[in-house]
Order: sequence, then structure tokens, then C-alpha cells
Amino acid sequence: MTYPPKFVGRPNSMTVHPSRASDAGPELSADVARAVIDPGYVDLIMSGMRQAGVDTVSVMRRAGVEPGSTPIQGARLSQRQFAQLIAMMTRVSRDEFWMLCDRPIKPGTFRTMCRLLVRCSTLREALRTGCHFYHLVVDDFAVRFAEDDREGSLWVTDRIHDPDRRRMVNGAIIFFVYGLMCWLVGRRLPLHTVHYVFPEQPYSSELEPVYKAPLLFSQPRSELRFDSAILDMPIMPDEERLLRFLASVPSVLLVRYRDENSLAERVRSVLRRNIGKQLTLENVAGMLALSPQTLRRRLHEQDNCTFQDLKDRVRREVGMHLLEKSRLPLEEIAISLGFSELSTFHRAFRRWTGTAPGEFRQAARRTLEQARQKDAANDFVGQGHT
Repeated sequence: MTYPPKFVGRPNSMTVHPSRASDAGPELSADVARAVIDPGYVDLIMSGMRQAGVDTVSVMRRAGVEPGSTPIQGARLSQRQFAQLIAMMTRVSRDEFWMLCDRPIKPGTFRTMCRLLVRCSTLREALRTGCHFYHLVVDDFAVRFAEDDREGSLWVTDRIHDPDRRRMVNGAIIFFVYGLMCWLVGRRLPLHTVHYVFPEQPYSSELEPVYKAPLLFSQPRSELRFDSAILDMPIMPDEERLLRFLASVPSVLLVRYRDENSLAERVRSVLRRNIGKQLTLENVAGMLALSPQTLRRRLHEQDNCTFQDLKDRVRREVGMHLLEKSRLPLEEIAISLGFSELSTFHRAFRRWTGTAPGEFRQAARRTLEQARQKDAANDFVGQGHT
């Protein structure tokens, strides 16, 4: 599954890209090392430990954050520093939510849940499993999931009264749930909207590069909304990949899905917005205010890919979705992807997937029909029929 055509060309659409060899996230580069985390967040995330009487300055020093980077003095932290700080806070507090809740969440809880989720077949099943798991082990909050024919939703309910701690818990849940969703399918997922139960703050703009979707504050609940089509995306059940991921949390979530400076991501965004046009390397370089030579070199150095690689991936993803979800004739799909002839699209699709477009569509429809029959049978049994 890929994400649906309604996101193509939307100003708030998010690009997706296949995971690379290092699925635990890229190495921390100079861009990542720059100061990007607002001190307001640092102060907020440490509010539970501070209220509990923990020496938070000492915790920061143990995390390798110099006293000069404390929120009191208004300095910003790099993603590396912030990841180190979260890891140290977990270690000191023995709580995966850093004393923000009334009852601690024991270290290892998130790891156990992840091992359950990678055994799921689709993102939908993983979300249901994850929500149920935390409902069983956590008293202070719950994550709920619902969907209809068009939209899926994940939202937070909580019993936290302190406004600072409640704000941080809601924000952290939304952040980690979204990052985990992206990791489970190996792609950055598009969102419709992100809702927060708390009011906007001066540092709330820090959230925009994370989600690249409209942010709504002072809402009835904290919530992620997204196209329900992404729920059918398969989970990547790789034990070695899981071990790399768990060894690098939280930095993998902070870096892989927050870093808005990925050049490949920017190129893919341009290509998706102009999916039906025959954009060249020179065209895209001009849109990004780069020379063609610089774009080619940086794609190779930073993302180990070529412009044609990205163009093929975008076309493949959109083409697969249109074949699976639409009734458009093959000729129209070929044109919508920028191919001048059906035969050219046919050859390209076979090269990408190993199968012809028509065969792929037939197989997708058979799979969909089988899933519908299975759901109907389950509903029948669930109503008490045998």
C-alpha cells in the first residue's frame, strides 16, 4: 500500500520513503548536532522530575548537557543532546514517562510492546494491539483508535491534573505514536491534522517540521488524524531491524522522522506535487535553489541515492496505489504518472515490481476480496452465528 492520491499536491502532504540499510535511523550528522530543541520543551519534559524533587541540573550534566544549556539560560539543545537527556531521565527515574504520571511506567514496557507490534500484519492491527497493550499496563492515560471509510484517528485520554505534566504527556504520546507508526511501515506517513488539548505556546512552532500537517490547539483532545488507506500498509517484521531500532530509541525517532533537512525528502515532495510532469534533475534543482551538480552530489553523499531512484520510487508508489484503489484505465494511470505511452509505463512497472500493471491490479483485487470475505465471516461469527 502507498498513500492515496488525495495527498498528492496538498500543501501539507508528507512524503514517504523506503527505509535504508540502517533502519535504526541515520548517523547523527552535523545538521542533527545543531541546536534545534527549544528550551521550553526541555523545561516541560523535566517538570515531573523537578516536582518530585529530583536534581534536574545534575541529570542534565550526567546526560552530557553542560549547565550552560539549561532552560533557565534559554539555550537550545541539539537532537543528540535531547536524545541523551531522555535516555538519562529514563535511567534515573526508572520510568519511561519521566515521573510525569502518577504511576511509573517501568523500563522495558515500550520494548515489550514493540515486540508484539512487529508480529502484526498491518498498521491497523498494530495500532489496535498497541492501544490494548497500554490500556492493560497504564492507568494514567489511554490511547484510543477508530476509523471510518475515509479517516483514521488516534487520540489520548488521561487522568493527569497538573497542566505542565498533562501537556507533556499528551505531546509525548502523540510524538512517539507517530514516530512508531512511521517506523513500523518503514515510511514517513502523511497526516490530515494534529490536534492538541492544550493552548498554543511560543515554542509550538517547533512541532510543524515534525508532522508537516495543520496543528490545531485548545482542542477537545490530543489526536492524530490520517487517511484510513494507510492502515492497510504492511508491517516490516524484521527481528534484526527491531533490535537496531530498540537500541537507538529515542534518537531514531528524533532524527529519522523529525529532521526536516533531508534533501531526498524535499526532492520527493517536489516530485509528488508534480507527479504528472516530466521534471528533470535541472528542473528540481532550480526549485530547490541548488545547482544540478550540487543536488546530484548531495543526494549521493547524504541519502545514497540518485535523482532517478527517487523519481522511480514516487512513480511506483503512486502507480501501485492507483492500480489498487482506483478504477482508472491503465492508459490514464500512465499519463497521470508522466508517461507518454502505455508501453513505457508497462516496462517501467515491470522493472519496479517484477509484474505487469494489469496483473498487479488483478492480484490486489483478489487480495481485497479475500479480506472482505474474511471480515464478513468474522462479523457473522461475532454476532453469535455458528
